[in-house]
Amino acid sequence: MTSDPTSGRSSRQRATLAAMLVLVLGACTAHYPVNAPLDAAAKAEDYTLAGLETARRSDDLLLIVAFSGGGTRAAALAYGVLETLADTTVRIDGRERRLLDEVDIISSVSGGSFTAAYFGLYGDRIFQDYETKFLTRSVQSGLESRLFSPVEWVKLGSSHYDRSDMAADYYDELLFEGKTFRDLYDSGGPLVAINATDIGIGDQFTFIGTQFAPICSDLMSYRVSRAVTASSAVPGPFTSIVMKNYAGSCGYKLPAWATAALRERDITNRSYHQARRLSSYLDVETRPYIHLFDGGISDNLGVRPLLDIAFAEGDIWHKLKAIDLTSTSKLAVIVVDAQHAIDNSFDQRDVALSLVESVETSSGVPLSRYSFETLELLRGNLGRWQKSITAGRCGEKRGSASTGGSAPGDDCAARTYLAEVSFEAVPEKATREHLRALPTSLDLKREDVMLLRKTARTVLEKSRGFQELVQDLR
Repeated sequence: MTSDPTSGRSSRQRATLAAMLVLVLGACTAHYPVNAPLDAAAKAEDYTLAGLETARRSDDLLLIVAFSGGGTRAAALAYGVLETLADTTVRIDGRERRLLDEVDIISSVSGGSFTAAYFGLYGDRIFQDYETKFLTRSVQSGLESRLFSPVEWVKLGSSHYDRSDMAADYYDELLFEGKTFRDLYDSGGPLVAINATDIGIGDQFTFIGTQFAPICSDLMSYRVSRAVTASSAVPGPFTSIVMKNYAGSCGYKLPAWATAALRERDITNRSYHQARRLSSYLDVETRPYIHLFDGGISDNLGVRPLLDIAFAEGDIWHKLKAIDLTSTSKLAVIVVDAQHAIDNSFDQRDVALSLVESVETSSGVPLSRYSFETLELLRGNLGRWQKSITAGRCGEKRGSASTGGSAPGDDCAARTYLAEVSFEAVPEKATREHLRALPTSLDLKREDVMLLRKTARTVLEKSRGFQELVQDLR
């Protein structure tokens, strides 16, 4: 009996056609997870400092930590700061406590957001597995392998699934396990404010309740991995993370300060510009979608949200009263800055800069200057905040005394602290230059990770602001 050669050919053709059909269908159906709409604006605002359960932390101390951008270099420096806080014991409310357990807010950008989100979700577990899961792993190679995987090609063929969506899925497998902001809320840890840049208005977009309320979207169901991806999505290698705007569907109204600022229209007032930014989300016809990129574009330190909150309320004491933190007498900010050095080796050549050098340098110069100005603004405001909190606390005491309470004494005075962890504080020139020259990629040598952790501890413990804070808590 002879076989029909056309039979095998037609079987192979059918298999080929079936495979092509699967690829086409896969490319057509792949879609990033769309942020969910919200039924009531009040729900969106749950994930704020006022909405978190803070019973385990002292009301006397408000401790804020800011993690900068800078790839794994920033993530490792931030991790070293968490280790140091875990090893620092203080006495608060008559109890011995780790200073780490008193952290109220972590504001993070780009590479620092990986460490912030992981700690926020898993607490002390970070000291058990984060180093091997992320810091010493070549995450860059993992992303590149995915990019060249035929399985990913299928999804990347869709107009609604791109490189950043692929990265978010990878980060979920690697670190975040599909966890959402509901998991962050329920963890009992600090408020983790992950920052990206809304490229449509060139301003910061922070993944907290008050940012999601204007767009009537449900933050609690949003995946942490996508927030971290948005925070670290450098334009070019990564694509924008897309958010759907549902403004007008949940009864949200602008806060009183924003309405007043828009009415007065004082263009020299910072509150007016903040109000304009906030109100832009209400124009859903003009902005039905929001595109997010790396948070470092708008603020590479993660400090701006802290300043904006105080400016919006007009006075830091008003903000503390609004979130029931009038017992706060100590406000401390730790800024972790893993700033990259600008490569100016071209100054030794008599030829023009290449295209790549021009782009890298022109973007790095304003970023460096903006970070410096942001820190200067924070330093100046901490002094004013100290006076504001003292005046508010002592004024409350005087009001209480007039109705039979105790008169104000020194116990109503407030104090602010600033500790900066940066490579500029490293005394050894060779080490300092080596650290600043480390790449901003998601790939570092193990010895450099260890050096960054050690540097974080040394610089923080020698910081005058940190020493004063610890002394006042012992």
